[in-house]
Amino acid sequence: MARGIWLIPICLTAAAAAQQAQVELKMDAGVLQRGEIADVQLVCTNTGMPSAPQAVVPEGLELSLVNSAPSTFAQTTIDKGRRSQTTTYTYLLRLTALKEGTYALGPLKVVADGQTLESNVVKVVVKAADPAGSRSDQYLFAEIEVSPTSVYVSQAYTATLTFGIRKVVIDGRTYPLDLLNDVLVQRDSQLSVFAGGSVTKTETRLSDAAGQSHVYEVYKVTQEIRADQVGEARVGPVFLRANYPTRLSRGFFNSLEVAAARKESARAEAVTVTVKAPPNEGRPADYAGAIGRYTLTVEAKPVHLALGEPITLAIAIRGAPLEGVAGPALSRQPELVSRFDFTADELVGDMEGGAKVFRRAIFPKQAGTQTVPPLSWSFFDSQAERYVTLTSEPITITVSAPDSSGTLVGSLRPLEAQEGATELRPLTGGVSPNYVDPELVLADQSLSMGPAWAVSLAAPPLAYLGLFVLVRRRERLRRDPGLARRQQALRTAQARIRLAERNGQPAVRLQSLSQALTGYVCDRCNLPPGALTAQEVRGVLGTLGVGDDVVREIGSFLDECDAAVYAAGASGAVPADAAARVQRWLTHLERCTR
Repeated sequence: MARGIWLIPICLTAAAAAQQAQVELKMDAGVLQRGEIADVQLVCTNTGMPSAPQAVVPEGLELSLVNSAPSTFAQTTIDKGRRSQTTTYTYLLRLTALKEGTYALGPLKVVADGQTLESNVVKVVVKAADPAGSRSDQYLFAEIEVSPTSVYVSQAYTATLTFGIRKVVIDGRTYPLDLLNDVLVQRDSQLSVFAGGSVTKTETRLSDAAGQSHVYEVYKVTQEIRADQVGEARVGPVFLRANYPTRLSRGFFNSLEVAAARKESARAEAVTVTVKAPPNEGRPADYAGAIGRYTLTVEAKPVHLALGEPITLAIAIRGAPLEGVAGPALSRQPELVSRFDFTADELVGDMEGGAKVFRRAIFPKQAGTQTVPPLSWSFFDSQAERYVTLTSEPITITVSAPDSSGTLVGSLRPLEAQEGATELRPLTGGVSPNYVDPELVLADQSLSMGPAWAVSLAAPPLAYLGLFVLVRRRERLRRDPGLARRQQALRTAQARIRLAERNGQPAVRLQSLSQALTGYVCDRCNLPPGALTAQEVRGVLGTLGVGDDVVREIGSFLDECDAAVYAAGASGAVPADAAARVQRWLTHLERCTR
Protein backbone atom coordinates (compact mmCIF):
# COMPACT_ATOMS: atom_id res chain seq x y z
CA MET A 1 0.00 0.00 0.00
CA ALA A 2 2.81 2.36 0.91
CA ARG A 3 4.43 1.65 -2.44
CA GLY A 4 1.26 2.77 -4.23
CA ILE A 5 1.10 5.98 -2.22
CA TRP A 6 4.58 6.94 -3.34
CA LEU A 7 4.00 6.03 -7.01
CA ILE A 8 1.11 8.47 -7.41
CA PRO A 9 3.03 11.71 -6.77
CA ILE A 10 5.94 10.47 -8.90
CA CYS A 11 3.63 9.88 -11.87
CA LEU A 12 1.95 13.23 -11.36
CA THR A 13 5.33 14.96 -11.28
CA ALA A 14 6.40 13.29 -14.54
CA ALA A 15 3.12 14.28 -16.17
CA ALA A 16 3.53 17.86 -15.01
CA ALA A 17 7.07 17.94 -16.47
CA ALA A 18 5.77 16.62 -19.77
CA GLN A 19 3.08 19.30 -19.87
CA GLN A 20 5.68 22.02 -19.34
CA ALA A 21 7.52 21.09 -22.59
CA GLN A 22 6.16 23.15 -25.45
CA VAL A 23 7.16 24.53 -28.85
CA GLU A 24 5.74 27.88 -29.91
CA LEU A 25 6.01 29.67 -33.26
CA LYS A 26 6.02 33.46 -32.84
CA MET A 27 5.70 36.16 -35.49
CA ASP A 28 5.25 39.88 -34.87
CA ALA A 29 3.40 40.77 -38.08
CA GLY A 30 0.85 38.51 -39.73
CA VAL A 31 0.26 40.77 -42.76
CA LEU A 32 3.15 41.37 -45.17
CA GLN A 33 3.63 43.04 -48.51
CA ARG A 34 4.95 40.98 -51.39
CA GLY A 35 8.73 40.97 -51.11
CA GLU A 36 8.71 41.93 -47.42
CA ILE A 37 10.86 40.08 -44.89
CA ALA A 38 9.80 39.29 -41.33
CA ASP A 39 11.54 37.65 -38.36
CA VAL A 40 10.03 34.47 -36.94
CA GLN A 41 10.97 32.84 -33.65
CA LEU A 42 10.61 29.18 -32.68
CA VAL A 43 10.69 29.02 -28.86
CA CYS A 44 11.19 25.57 -27.30
CA THR A 45 10.50 25.54 -23.53
CA ASN A 46 11.76 22.72 -21.25
CA THR A 47 12.32 20.41 -24.21
CA GLY A 48 16.00 19.65 -23.86
CA MET A 49 18.37 20.65 -26.68
CA PRO A 50 16.17 20.60 -29.83
CA SER A 51 17.29 19.69 -33.32
CA ALA A 52 17.11 22.19 -36.18
CA PRO A 53 13.45 22.82 -37.07
CA GLN A 54 11.90 21.13 -40.10
CA ALA A 55 8.82 22.29 -41.98
CA VAL A 56 7.03 22.11 -45.28
CA VAL A 57 6.78 25.75 -46.36
CA PRO A 58 3.86 26.74 -48.61
CA GLU A 59 4.73 27.88 -52.11
CA GLY A 60 4.64 31.65 -52.02
CA LEU A 61 6.69 31.88 -48.82
CA GLU A 62 10.39 31.35 -48.19
CA LEU A 63 11.66 30.39 -44.73
CA SER A 64 15.35 30.26 -43.83
CA LEU A 65 17.18 29.51 -40.60
CA VAL A 66 19.30 32.37 -39.27
CA ASN A 67 21.12 30.67 -36.36
CA SER A 68 22.21 27.05 -36.75
CA ALA A 69 22.33 26.59 -32.96
CA PRO A 70 19.53 27.90 -30.72
CA SER A 71 20.10 30.62 -28.16
CA THR A 72 19.60 29.28 -24.63
CA PHE A 73 18.09 31.01 -21.59
CA ALA A 74 17.60 29.44 -18.15
CA GLN A 75 15.57 30.99 -15.33
CA THR A 76 15.16 29.71 -11.78
CA THR A 77 12.24 30.86 -9.57
CA ILE A 78 11.35 30.09 -5.95
CA ASP A 79 7.66 30.33 -4.97
CA LYS A 80 6.63 29.50 -1.39
CA GLY A 81 9.78 27.52 -0.86
CA ARG A 82 9.36 25.56 -4.07
CA ARG A 83 12.15 25.86 -6.59
CA SER A 84 11.44 25.59 -10.33
CA GLN A 85 13.57 26.09 -13.42
CA THR A 86 12.54 27.06 -16.95
CA THR A 87 14.88 26.62 -19.91
CA THR A 88 14.09 28.01 -23.36
CA TYR A 89 15.83 27.33 -26.67
CA THR A 90 15.09 29.89 -29.40
CA TYR A 91 15.68 29.52 -33.13
CA LEU A 92 15.54 32.68 -35.25
CA LEU A 93 14.12 32.28 -38.75
CA ARG A 94 13.57 34.71 -41.60
CA LEU A 95 10.34 34.67 -43.61
CA THR A 96 10.13 36.23 -47.09
CA ALA A 97 6.76 36.90 -48.74
CA LEU A 98 7.03 35.97 -52.41
CA LYS A 99 3.45 35.84 -53.69
CA GLU A 100 0.09 37.28 -52.69
CA GLY A 101 -2.25 34.99 -50.76
CA THR A 102 -3.20 33.61 -47.36
CA TYR A 103 -0.97 30.88 -45.96
CA ALA A 104 -0.72 28.58 -42.95
CA LEU A 105 2.87 28.49 -41.73
CA GLY A 106 3.59 25.46 -39.62
CA PRO A 107 3.65 23.31 -37.72
CA LEU A 108 7.45 23.32 -37.35
CA LYS A 109 8.90 20.11 -35.94
CA VAL A 110 11.90 19.57 -33.68
CA VAL A 111 13.36 16.45 -32.10
CA ALA A 112 14.40 16.71 -28.43
CA ASP A 113 15.23 13.92 -25.97
CA GLY A 114 14.15 11.36 -28.54
CA GLN A 115 10.68 12.89 -29.01
CA THR A 116 9.25 14.78 -31.97
CA LEU A 117 7.49 17.98 -30.91
CA GLU A 118 5.35 20.27 -33.09
CA SER A 119 4.65 23.99 -32.90
CA ASN A 120 1.45 25.88 -33.45
CA VAL A 121 0.34 27.15 -36.88
CA VAL A 122 0.62 30.85 -37.77
CA LYS A 123 -1.56 32.58 -40.34
CA VAL A 124 0.35 34.72 -42.84
CA VAL A 125 -1.36 37.11 -45.24
CA VAL A 126 0.65 38.48 -48.17
CA LYS A 127 -0.87 41.46 -49.96
CA ALA A 128 0.19 43.11 -53.17
CA ALA A 129 2.68 45.94 -52.96
CA ASP A 130 1.31 49.43 -53.34
CA PRO A 131 1.03 50.61 -56.96
CA ALA A 132 4.40 51.90 -58.04
CA GLY A 133 3.31 55.00 -59.89
CA SER A 134 6.09 57.41 -60.75
CA ARG A 135 9.18 58.03 -58.67
CA SER A 136 8.01 61.43 -57.50
CA ASP A 137 4.73 60.08 -56.09
CA GLN A 138 6.54 57.82 -53.62
CA TYR A 139 8.55 58.44 -50.50
CA LEU A 140 10.76 55.45 -51.36
CA PHE A 141 11.48 53.92 -54.78
CA ALA A 142 13.80 51.22 -56.13
CA GLU A 143 14.82 50.05 -59.60
CA ILE A 144 17.19 47.42 -60.99
CA GLU A 145 19.01 47.79 -64.31
CA VAL A 146 21.16 45.08 -65.91
CA SER A 147 23.33 45.46 -68.98
CA PRO A 148 23.56 43.40 -71.05
CA THR A 149 20.73 40.96 -70.36
CA SER A 150 22.14 38.30 -72.70
CA VAL A 151 25.75 37.14 -72.34
CA TYR A 152 27.90 34.15 -73.07
CA VAL A 153 29.23 32.00 -70.26
CA SER A 154 32.42 33.41 -68.63
CA GLN A 155 31.44 36.96 -69.60
CA ALA A 156 30.45 39.63 -67.08
CA TYR A 157 27.38 41.82 -66.89
CA THR A 158 26.72 44.93 -64.83
CA ALA A 159 23.81 45.18 -62.40
CA THR A 160 22.83 48.53 -60.87
CA LEU A 161 20.38 49.12 -58.02
CA THR A 162 19.01 52.67 -57.80
CA PHE A 163 16.83 53.70 -54.88
CA GLY A 164 15.72 57.05 -53.60
CA ILE A 165 14.34 58.42 -50.33
CA ARG A 166 12.42 61.68 -50.17
CA LYS A 167 13.97 64.22 -47.83
CA VAL A 168 12.03 64.75 -44.63
CA VAL A 169 9.90 67.91 -44.71
CA ILE A 170 7.63 68.68 -41.73
CA ASP A 171 5.61 71.90 -41.55
CA GLY A 172 7.50 73.26 -44.52
CA ARG A 173 10.90 72.75 -42.98
CA THR A 174 13.50 70.30 -44.36
CA TYR A 175 15.37 68.30 -41.72
CA PRO A 176 18.97 67.10 -42.36
CA LEU A 177 18.57 63.45 -41.37
CA ASP A 178 20.87 60.62 -42.40
CA LEU A 179 18.25 58.93 -44.59
CA LEU A 180 20.33 55.85 -45.40
CA ASN A 181 21.07 54.98 -41.78
CA ASP A 182 18.25 56.67 -39.82
CA VAL A 183 15.29 56.12 -42.15
CA LEU A 184 16.02 53.04 -44.25
CA VAL A 185 15.64 49.86 -42.17
CA GLN A 186 18.44 47.82 -43.67
CA ARG A 187 17.77 44.86 -41.37
CA ASP A 188 14.28 44.44 -42.89
CA SER A 189 15.46 45.09 -46.46
CA GLN A 190 16.42 42.41 -48.95
CA LEU A 191 19.23 43.66 -51.21
CA SER A 192 19.96 40.46 -53.17
CA VAL A 193 23.38 40.60 -54.91
CA PHE A 194 23.78 44.28 -54.00
CA ALA A 195 24.31 43.59 -50.29
CA GLY A 196 27.72 44.85 -49.20
CA GLY A 197 28.31 46.83 -52.39
CA SER A 198 29.77 50.32 -52.51
CA VAL A 199 27.05 53.03 -52.31
CA THR A 200 27.22 56.41 -54.05
CA LYS A 201 24.82 59.27 -53.26
CA THR A 202 23.43 62.17 -55.27
CA GLU A 203 20.46 64.51 -54.92
CA THR A 204 17.70 65.23 -57.42
CA ARG A 205 14.46 67.19 -57.50
CA LEU A 206 11.27 65.55 -58.83
CA SER A 207 7.72 66.84 -59.23
CA ASP A 208 4.77 64.65 -58.24
CA ALA A 209 1.44 64.27 -60.03
CA ALA A 210 0.11 67.40 -58.32
CA GLY A 211 3.04 69.47 -59.55
CA GLN A 212 4.66 69.77 -56.13
CA SER A 213 8.47 69.52 -56.13
CA HIS A 214 10.36 67.21 -53.75
CA VAL A 215 14.06 66.65 -53.13
CA TYR A 216 15.29 63.03 -53.06
CA GLU A 217 18.54 61.48 -51.99
CA VAL A 218 19.33 58.90 -54.68
CA TYR A 219 21.66 55.98 -53.94
CA LYS A 220 23.32 53.67 -56.44
CA VAL A 221 24.98 50.29 -55.95
CA THR A 222 26.72 48.68 -58.92
CA GLN A 223 27.99 45.11 -59.08
CA GLU A 224 29.82 43.35 -61.88
CA ILE A 225 28.73 39.72 -62.05
CA ARG A 226 30.50 36.96 -63.96
CA ALA A 227 28.25 34.42 -65.68
CA ASP A 228 29.69 31.05 -64.70
CA GLN A 229 26.85 28.74 -65.76
CA VAL A 230 24.75 28.34 -68.87
CA GLY A 231 21.04 29.05 -68.33
CA GLU A 232 19.07 31.87 -66.76
CA ALA A 233 20.48 34.01 -63.96
CA ARG A 234 18.28 36.29 -61.87
CA VAL A 235 19.33 39.61 -60.37
CA GLY A 236 17.01 40.54 -57.53
CA PRO A 237 14.32 41.06 -56.48
CA VAL A 238 15.08 43.86 -54.01
CA PHE A 239 12.77 44.91 -51.19
CA LEU A 240 13.33 48.07 -49.13
CA ARG A 241 11.68 49.05 -45.85
CA ALA A 242 11.82 52.55 -44.32
CA ASN A 243 10.45 54.14 -41.16
CA TYR A 244 9.64 57.51 -42.65
CA PRO A 245 9.46 60.24 -39.93
CA THR A 246 6.21 62.13 -39.40
CA ARG A 247 7.24 63.84 -36.15
CA LEU A 248 10.65 64.74 -34.72
CA SER A 249 11.87 65.69 -31.26
CA ARG A 250 15.08 66.91 -29.64
CA GLY A 251 17.12 64.43 -27.64
CA PHE A 252 19.17 64.91 -24.50
CA PHE A 253 22.08 66.36 -26.46
CA ASN A 254 19.76 68.49 -28.62
CA SER A 255 20.04 66.00 -31.49
CA LEU A 256 17.09 65.20 -33.73
CA GLU A 257 15.23 62.00 -32.92
CA VAL A 258 12.31 60.33 -34.67
CA ALA A 259 9.27 60.59 -32.40
CA ALA A 260 6.74 59.07 -34.83
CA ALA A 261 7.08 57.38 -38.23
CA ARG A 262 5.10 55.46 -40.80
CA LYS A 263 6.23 52.40 -42.71
CA GLU A 264 7.16 52.86 -46.34
CA SER A 265 8.35 50.13 -48.68
CA ALA A 266 9.58 49.72 -52.24
CA ARG A 267 10.22 46.70 -54.41
CA ALA A 268 12.39 46.29 -57.51
CA GLU A 269 11.43 43.27 -59.57
CA ALA A 270 14.07 40.73 -60.54
CA VAL A 271 15.77 40.99 -63.92
CA THR A 272 16.59 37.78 -65.80
CA VAL A 273 19.89 37.41 -67.62
CA THR A 274 20.24 34.77 -70.33
CA VAL A 275 23.62 33.00 -70.22
CA LYS A 276 24.47 31.25 -73.49
CA ALA A 277 27.10 28.71 -74.52
CA PRO A 278 29.09 29.18 -77.74
CA PRO A 279 27.69 27.05 -80.60
CA ASN A 280 29.15 23.70 -81.62
CA GLU A 281 28.75 24.52 -85.30
CA GLY A 282 31.91 25.93 -86.81
CA ARG A 283 34.00 25.40 -83.67
CA PRO A 284 37.76 25.22 -84.55
CA ALA A 285 39.73 22.21 -83.39
CA ASP A 286 42.11 24.38 -81.34
CA TYR A 287 39.32 26.32 -79.57
CA ALA A 288 39.99 26.30 -75.78
CA GLY A 289 36.99 28.23 -74.45
CA ALA A 290 37.93 31.92 -74.79
CA ILE A 291 34.89 34.17 -75.29
CA GLY A 292 35.22 37.89 -75.98
CA ARG A 293 37.41 39.94 -78.32
CA TYR A 294 41.18 39.46 -78.45
CA THR A 295 44.40 40.20 -80.32
CA LEU A 296 47.48 37.98 -80.61
CA THR A 297 51.14 38.99 -80.83
CA VAL A 298 54.19 36.70 -80.81
CA GLU A 299 57.82 37.68 -80.15
CA ALA A 300 60.97 35.55 -80.35
CA LYS A 301 64.30 36.47 -78.68
CA PRO A 302 67.09 36.21 -79.65
CA VAL A 303 66.83 36.00 -83.43
CA HIS A 304 70.59 35.37 -83.86
CA LEU A 305 71.89 32.34 -81.98
CA ALA A 306 73.99 29.19 -82.19
CA LEU A 307 72.53 25.76 -82.67
CA GLY A 308 71.67 24.28 -79.29
CA GLU A 309 70.81 27.62 -77.70
CA PRO A 310 67.17 28.38 -76.78
CA ILE A 311 64.78 30.97 -78.17
CA THR A 312 62.25 32.47 -75.78
CA LEU A 313 58.86 32.56 -77.44
CA ALA A 314 56.51 35.16 -75.84
CA ILE A 315 52.83 34.88 -76.83
CA ALA A 316 50.71 37.86 -75.69
CA ILE A 317 46.90 37.79 -75.73
CA ARG A 318 45.07 41.07 -75.16
CA GLY A 319 41.35 41.57 -74.69
CA ALA A 320 38.63 40.82 -72.15
CA PRO A 321 37.99 38.80 -70.18
CA LEU A 322 41.47 37.36 -69.63
CA GLU A 323 40.58 35.32 -66.56
CA GLY A 324 40.73 31.64 -67.40
CA VAL A 325 42.05 32.21 -70.95
CA ALA A 326 44.45 29.45 -72.07
CA GLY A 327 47.31 29.97 -74.50
CA PRO A 328 47.73 28.17 -77.82
CA ALA A 329 48.63 24.49 -77.72
CA LEU A 330 52.10 24.54 -79.30
CA SER A 331 52.12 20.77 -79.81
CA ARG A 332 49.20 21.23 -82.25
CA GLN A 333 51.20 23.63 -84.44
CA PRO A 334 52.70 21.17 -87.01
CA GLU A 335 55.23 23.56 -88.56
CA LEU A 336 56.59 24.55 -85.16
CA VAL A 337 56.89 20.90 -84.12
CA SER A 338 58.82 20.02 -87.30
CA ARG A 339 61.39 22.81 -86.88
CA PHE A 340 61.86 23.16 -83.10
CA ASP A 341 62.17 21.08 -79.96
CA PHE A 342 60.24 22.12 -76.84
CA THR A 343 58.35 20.67 -73.91
CA ALA A 344 54.71 19.99 -74.67
CA ASP A 345 53.23 20.77 -71.26
CA GLU A 346 50.44 23.31 -70.94
CA LEU A 347 51.38 26.98 -71.14
CA VAL A 348 50.93 29.00 -67.96
CA GLY A 349 50.35 32.71 -68.53
CA ASP A 350 51.20 35.78 -66.48
CA MET A 351 49.38 39.12 -66.45
CA GLU A 352 51.68 41.83 -67.78
CA GLY A 353 50.55 45.33 -68.76
CA GLY A 354 46.96 44.43 -69.55
CA ALA A 355 47.88 41.28 -71.47
CA LYS A 356 48.21 37.60 -70.64
CA VAL A 357 51.68 36.47 -71.70
CA PHE A 358 52.68 32.83 -72.26
CA ARG A 359 56.39 31.98 -72.56
CA ARG A 360 58.12 28.84 -73.83
CA ALA A 361 61.75 27.98 -74.67
CA ILE A 362 62.14 26.43 -78.11
CA PHE A 363 65.33 24.93 -79.62
CA PRO A 364 66.04 25.02 -83.38
CA LYS A 365 66.64 21.59 -84.88
CA GLN A 366 69.05 22.79 -87.61
CA ALA A 367 71.37 25.66 -88.49
CA GLY A 368 70.72 28.28 -91.11
CA THR A 369 68.30 31.09 -91.83
CA GLN A 370 64.77 30.00 -91.10
CA THR A 371 61.52 31.23 -89.54
CA VAL A 372 59.44 30.72 -86.45
CA PRO A 373 56.23 29.76 -88.28
CA PRO A 374 52.91 31.58 -87.77
CA LEU A 375 51.04 30.45 -84.63
CA SER A 376 47.24 30.20 -84.58
CA TRP A 377 44.81 30.71 -81.68
CA SER A 378 41.00 30.71 -81.75
CA PHE A 379 38.30 32.46 -79.73
CA PHE A 380 34.56 33.09 -79.95
CA ASP A 381 33.71 36.71 -80.79
CA SER A 382 30.74 37.48 -78.53
CA GLN A 383 29.78 40.61 -80.50
CA ALA A 384 29.93 39.14 -83.99
CA GLU A 385 28.77 35.76 -82.58
CA ARG A 386 31.25 33.75 -84.60
CA TYR A 387 34.53 31.95 -84.12
CA VAL A 388 37.72 33.80 -85.05
CA THR A 389 41.17 32.28 -85.58
CA LEU A 390 44.11 34.65 -85.11
CA THR A 391 47.46 33.97 -86.82
CA SER A 392 50.75 35.58 -85.90
CA GLU A 393 53.40 36.84 -88.34
CA PRO A 394 56.40 34.57 -89.14
CA ILE A 395 59.66 35.58 -87.45
CA THR A 396 63.00 35.20 -89.28
CA ILE A 397 65.88 33.82 -87.24
CA THR A 398 69.52 33.00 -87.98
CA VAL A 399 70.98 29.86 -86.41
CA SER A 400 74.76 29.43 -86.67
CA ALA A 401 76.57 26.13 -86.38
CA PRO A 402 78.59 25.59 -83.18
CA ASP A 403 82.40 26.18 -83.24
CA SER A 404 84.10 22.95 -84.40
CA SER A 405 86.93 23.41 -81.86
CA GLY A 406 84.42 23.22 -79.06
CA THR A 407 85.69 26.48 -77.55
CA LEU A 408 83.67 29.56 -76.85
CA VAL A 409 83.68 32.41 -79.34
CA GLY A 410 86.45 34.86 -78.44
CA SER A 411 88.39 32.22 -76.43
CA LEU A 412 90.90 33.39 -73.86
CA ARG A 413 94.48 34.04 -74.91
CA PRO A 414 97.48 33.74 -72.61
CA LEU A 415 97.85 36.79 -70.44
CA GLU A 416 101.28 37.69 -71.79
CA ALA A 417 99.97 37.54 -75.36
CA GLN A 418 97.28 40.15 -74.74
CA GLU A 419 98.02 43.79 -75.43
CA GLY A 420 98.14 46.05 -72.43
CA ALA A 421 98.80 43.16 -70.01
CA THR A 422 100.92 44.11 -67.00
CA GLU A 423 103.30 41.55 -65.53
CA LEU A 424 103.07 41.11 -61.79
CA ARG A 425 106.29 41.82 -59.91
CA PRO A 426 107.11 40.80 -56.36
CA LEU A 427 106.79 43.65 -53.90
CA THR A 428 108.06 43.99 -50.36
CA GLY A 429 106.89 46.08 -47.48
CA GLY A 430 103.40 47.23 -46.82
CA VAL A 431 100.93 45.03 -45.02
CA SER A 432 101.99 41.81 -46.73
CA PRO A 433 104.15 41.09 -49.78
CA ASN A 434 102.59 39.46 -52.85
CA TYR A 435 103.14 35.76 -53.52
CA VAL A 436 104.36 35.11 -57.03
CA ASP A 437 105.07 31.40 -56.73
CA PRO A 438 101.85 29.32 -57.20
CA GLU A 439 103.30 26.50 -55.09
CA LEU A 440 103.73 28.83 -52.14
CA VAL A 441 100.18 30.10 -52.54
CA LEU A 442 98.66 26.60 -52.54
CA ALA A 443 100.86 25.44 -49.68
CA ASP A 444 99.58 28.24 -47.51
CA GLN A 445 95.89 27.28 -47.89
CA SER A 446 94.12 25.14 -45.33
CA LEU A 447 91.14 23.04 -46.46
CA SER A 448 88.07 23.18 -44.19
CA MET A 449 84.46 21.92 -44.67
CA GLY A 450 82.09 24.57 -43.28
CA PRO A 451 78.33 25.04 -43.70
CA ALA A 452 78.81 26.85 -47.00
CA TRP A 453 80.64 23.80 -48.40
CA ALA A 454 77.84 21.51 -47.25
CA VAL A 455 75.19 23.70 -48.88
CA SER A 456 77.13 23.95 -52.12
CA LEU A 457 77.55 20.17 -52.27
CA ALA A 458 73.89 19.43 -51.42
CA ALA A 459 72.34 22.08 -53.71
CA PRO A 460 72.96 20.37 -57.10
CA PRO A 461 71.35 17.02 -56.14
CA LEU A 462 68.37 18.78 -54.58
CA ALA A 463 67.95 21.03 -57.61
CA TYR A 464 68.16 18.01 -59.90
CA LEU A 465 65.55 16.18 -57.81
CA GLY A 466 63.17 19.18 -57.92
CA LEU A 467 63.67 19.53 -61.67
CA PHE A 468 63.04 15.79 -62.13
CA VAL A 469 59.73 16.01 -60.20
CA LEU A 470 58.68 19.10 -62.19
CA VAL A 471 59.47 17.45 -65.54
CA ARG A 472 57.61 14.28 -64.54
CA ARG A 473 54.56 16.32 -63.55
CA ARG A 474 54.63 18.31 -66.78
CA GLU A 475 54.89 15.08 -68.74
CA ARG A 476 51.87 13.68 -66.91
CA LEU A 477 49.92 16.87 -67.64
CA ARG A 478 50.91 16.64 -71.31
CA ARG A 479 49.77 13.05 -71.61
CA ASP A 480 46.63 13.65 -69.56
CA PRO A 481 45.32 17.26 -70.06
CA GLY A 482 42.52 16.69 -67.54
CA LEU A 483 44.88 15.69 -64.71
CA ALA A 484 45.23 19.20 -63.26
CA ARG A 485 41.48 19.71 -63.44
CA ARG A 486 40.81 16.45 -61.58
CA GLN A 487 43.40 17.24 -58.94
CA GLN A 488 41.90 20.67 -58.34
CA ALA A 489 38.29 19.42 -58.27
CA LEU A 490 37.99 19.04 -54.50
CA ARG A 491 39.73 22.36 -53.76
CA THR A 492 37.46 24.20 -56.21
CA ALA A 493 34.34 22.65 -54.68
CA GLN A 494 35.43 23.50 -51.13
CA ALA A 495 35.99 27.13 -52.18
CA ARG A 496 32.40 27.24 -53.46
CA ILE A 497 31.17 25.82 -50.13
CA ARG A 498 33.00 28.56 -48.21
CA LEU A 499 31.48 31.16 -50.54
CA ALA A 500 28.02 29.70 -49.93
CA GLU A 501 28.44 29.84 -46.15
CA ARG A 502 29.28 33.57 -46.35
CA ASN A 503 26.21 34.39 -48.45
CA GLY A 504 23.17 35.55 -46.49
CA GLN A 505 20.62 34.83 -49.22
CA PRO A 506 19.13 31.34 -48.91
CA ALA A 507 18.48 30.81 -52.62
CA VAL A 508 21.97 31.97 -53.62
CA ARG A 509 23.53 29.89 -50.83
CA LEU A 510 21.73 26.75 -52.02
CA GLN A 511 22.67 27.46 -55.62
CA SER A 512 26.36 27.72 -54.64
CA LEU A 513 26.18 24.40 -52.76
CA SER A 514 24.53 22.78 -55.76
CA GLN A 515 27.25 24.16 -58.03
CA ALA A 516 29.91 22.78 -55.68
CA LEU A 517 28.50 19.25 -56.17
CA THR A 518 27.80 19.41 -59.90
CA GLY A 519 31.06 21.26 -60.63
CA TYR A 520 33.03 18.63 -58.70
CA VAL A 521 31.45 15.83 -60.75
CA CYS A 522 32.28 17.69 -64.01
CA ASP A 523 35.89 18.36 -62.97
CA ARG A 524 36.54 14.93 -61.48
CA CYS A 525 35.13 13.09 -64.49
CA ASN A 526 36.55 15.50 -67.14
CA LEU A 527 33.08 16.36 -68.37
CA PRO A 528 32.53 19.55 -70.42
CA PRO A 529 32.13 22.61 -68.17
CA GLY A 530 28.51 23.57 -67.52
CA ALA A 531 25.61 22.77 -65.25
CA LEU A 532 24.59 19.12 -64.85
CA THR A 533 21.02 18.30 -63.97
CA ALA A 534 20.25 16.23 -60.89
CA GLN A 535 19.31 13.31 -63.15
CA GLU A 536 22.60 13.55 -65.06
CA VAL A 537 24.54 13.58 -61.77
CA ARG A 538 22.72 10.40 -60.72
CA GLY A 539 23.70 8.71 -63.97
CA VAL A 540 27.36 9.74 -63.72
CA LEU A 541 27.70 8.66 -60.09
CA GLY A 542 26.05 5.34 -60.91
CA THR A 543 28.80 4.55 -63.45
CA LEU A 544 31.49 5.35 -60.87
CA GLY A 545 30.31 2.68 -58.44
CA VAL A 546 29.07 5.13 -55.80
CA GLY A 547 26.64 3.49 -53.38
CA ASP A 548 22.95 3.72 -54.22
CA ASP A 549 22.15 5.38 -50.88
CA VAL A 550 24.66 8.17 -51.48
CA VAL A 551 23.44 8.64 -55.08
CA ARG A 552 19.86 9.00 -53.83
CA GLU A 553 20.87 11.47 -51.10
CA ILE A 554 22.85 13.64 -53.53
CA GLY A 555 20.11 13.52 -56.18
CA SER A 556 17.42 14.48 -53.66
CA PHE A 557 19.55 17.35 -52.36
CA LEU A 558 20.09 18.72 -55.89
CA ASP A 559 16.34 18.46 -56.58
CA GLU A 560 15.64 20.43 -53.39
CA CYS A 561 18.19 23.08 -54.35
CA ASP A 562 16.63 23.46 -57.81
CA ALA A 563 13.21 23.83 -56.19
CA ALA A 564 14.54 26.48 -53.81
CA VAL A 565 16.17 28.49 -56.60
CA TYR A 566 13.58 28.20 -59.36
CA ALA A 567 10.30 27.37 -57.61
CA ALA A 568 10.88 29.73 -54.62
CA GLY A 569 9.59 28.93 -51.20
CA ALA A 570 10.92 25.37 -51.02
CA SER A 571 14.23 26.13 -49.34
CA GLY A 572 12.79 25.36 -45.91
CA ALA A 573 12.86 21.65 -46.85
CA VAL A 574 16.69 21.72 -47.13
CA PRO A 575 18.48 20.84 -43.83
CA ALA A 576 20.35 23.59 -42.04
CA ASP A 577 23.53 21.47 -42.14
CA ALA A 578 23.50 21.46 -45.95
CA ALA A 579 27.12 22.65 -46.23
CA ALA A 580 28.35 19.91 -43.90
CA ARG A 581 26.43 17.30 -45.88
CA VAL A 582 27.91 18.50 -49.17
CA GLN A 583 31.41 18.36 -47.65
CA ARG A 584 30.76 14.78 -46.45
CA TRP A 585 29.56 13.72 -49.90
CA LEU A 586 32.59 15.27 -51.57
CA THR A 587 34.92 13.35 -49.24
CA HIS A 588 33.08 10.14 -50.09
CA LEU A 589 33.23 10.82 -53.85
CA GLU A 590 36.93 11.65 -53.60
CA ARG A 591 37.58 8.17 -52.18
CA CYS A 592 35.37 6.46 -54.78
CA THR A 593 37.04 8.17 -57.77
CA ARG A 594 40.68 7.58 -56.86
